[in-house]
Amino acid sequence: MTFPPSTPRPTRPRPVAPRLWTGIAAGSAIALATAPALAQGLVAPPATPEKASQGMVWLAQAEGGEGGEAGAIAGADANVAYLAQLAIVEGHLVAALDLYRKGMVDEAVGLSWHPEAEMMEEVRANLAARGVPDVTPAMAAFSAAMEAKAPLAEVETALAAVQTAFATAAAAGPDDLRARADALALLVRAAAHEYDESIENTRVTDPYAYHEAAAFVMLARRQAEALATDPAAAAQASKALAALQDAGEAFGDLSAPTLEARDPAILLAVAAGVELALSSVR
Repeated sequence: MTFPPSTPRPTRPRPVAPRLWTGIAAGSAIALATAPALAQGLVAPPATPEKASQGMVWLAQAEGGEGGEAGAIAGADANVAYLAQLAIVEGHLVAALDLYRKGMVDEAVGLSWHPEAEMMEEVRANLAARGVPDVTPAMAAFSAAMEAKAPLAEVETALAAVQTAFATAAAAGPDDLRARADALALLVRAAAHEYDESIENTRVTDPYAYHEAAAFVMLARRQAEALATDPAAAAQASKALAALQDAGEAFGDLSAPTLEARDPAILLAVAAGVELALSSVR
């Protein structure tokens, strides 16, 4: 599948050189340790000569200026990558709907096609290997509804159909608590990374990444709630949900014309807290 001529893929002013993903190793550990004091104004934010995410755990090779979500799953276990990739793709569509609600139709359509350029070939291959129906037709129908400037209710219905397809795909994934916990932690890492990428000099310069970060956090909460229904992981998932409560501090009103930029260390601390909470899941 290729991008329709009328729905250009959104571009982002990001570096072309490879960069190091941070968050859960040294960077996030520091953020977690300092988060309470930051919130109370007792300490200054850590010095960040470039971005809050420099110094991290995985290397994301930038692709035409887009290190992107493809780097988020680099090196992950195949089962973890499968679940996380599904959530990351779904997150793009949730973020696209948020843009559509704001009247940013071209941007919404472009963002909805973004996963096609980064990871859908691999997603389709993984679905086929598991005997799961292709999610692409439902995704295309969602994009087409927005391109046609359909009523919001119709677009929301199209997204609901996509999410049903993704739920079916995720159900065909590993029935393994550790894999589900790791995929959840990876999704929150990706949210922290996207948020960091959305901000430059205390301003939101990339609304796509900002909305993606918010969507990833929302889906992470949903996954943590599902994990909490399993008695074997309920205690850990409840702690992860408590950590995710702090994620709201990073975002202002997503429906507002001007997006609020806050300290990226907030989500780095949340990501560290989620990973710590889930570290004992077996």
